[in-house]
Amino acid sequence: MPQVAVIIPAYNQSQYLRQAIQSVLDQTFIDWEAVIVDDGSSDDTRNVAHSFTDSRLRYIYQENRGLSAARNTGIRSSTAPYLSFLDSDDMFLPEKLALLLDALEQQPELGMVAGQAIPVDENNQRVGKIMDTPLPQQPERLLLGNPLHVGSVLLRRSWQEQAGFFDESLRSYEDWDMWLRLSVLGCRMSYVNKPVSLYRFHTAQMTRIGTQMTTATFAVLDKLYADPELPPAWQELHDLAYSRAYLRAAAQAYLAENFDYAKTCIVNAVQLNPSLLQDSGQPLSDTFSGWIDLPKTSRPVELLETIYDNLPENLQALQRRKRQNVGKAAIQLAFYSYQQGDMVMTRYAIRHAFRCQPRYMLNRGALAIFLHSVNA
Repeated sequence: MPQVAVIIPAYNQSQYLRQAIQSVLDQTFIDWEAVIVDDGSSDDTRNVAHSFTDSRLRYIYQENRGLSAARNTGIRSSTAPYLSFLDSDDMFLPEKLALLLDALEQQPELGMVAGQAIPVDENNQRVGKIMDTPLPQQPERLLLGNPLHVGSVLLRRSWQEQAGFFDESLRSYEDWDMWLRLSVLGCRMSYVNKPVSLYRFHTAQMTRIGTQMTTATFAVLDKLYADPELPPAWQELHDLAYSRAYLRAAAQAYLAENFDYAKTCIVNAVQLNPSLLQDSGQPLSDTFSGWIDLPKTSRPVELLETIYDNLPENLQALQRRKRQNVGKAAIQLAFYSYQQGDMVMTRYAIRHAFRCQPRYMLNRGALAIFLHSVNA
């Protein structure tokens, strides 16, 4: 019996599937099986899958039933005691399975372990910041958002059997729903502070996916809070969890330029968590600035400016701090981009920082990275 089962659901992503499969073949740990579940694709998925001859790979075709159903088919069709998940447009880094399996075997009390994920675009170029938010020490704080990329985890099958399969009614966040169910059951989780996967973002699809993710966010929370036996510590986070969900929904709405809905979400988030308005609204401003780190737009500073230009009426005081807050976010983005060697984003961000806050031109560090990025 192989040690690890890699479940690869595939639906009309044949242009990326070859790279996904190859990333499994390139693993330094070799005792695995991989199940490619073709969820009714109409493209070249079958031919790509069959172009590999490694006996550890298996191909299954089913009529289209959605991502969760495809993952569940792969789970049922595999036998290994450990489960790993790889969407057909993502990739593992070579030591992914070895690192995470070692962590689980060294700590038998753990049911799941996860690592970091690097976001990339359609051309495998890195975008945005590494997904390096560790798992919370208090398991109920997973309610506040999903810090994990599904491709970055390794799960003991015994815990999956206790929690059940992925919820096939969900079109997004089915992985977050799974982690929450595992946590409520008492599954202990840990984190490896190393990148283990590449998470592909399709920028052209973000508006459609954003609406889908918003619907799924509230569906996951509604389902969890419908449980009358939910532990008290989880129940106490109800308002904060929904406030965070409304903030995520607002971010997606701003990306889609659905400003009326975005304003409604902001109002709801503040009503559920008034502390967002403490210190003249600084926590809310910090939340807005955090959104520009997401690899969902190539023009993050303009997105932040759009947010400040389209705030609810009762938050106009924040709008008056637009130049200050946007300038601060832009200068932080510039320094981060410079550290990552992204001179294009460095130039873009520093120019916006100078425009919003001309005083930054007197900052030697800011001026130095600007000149270096121009000459690079």
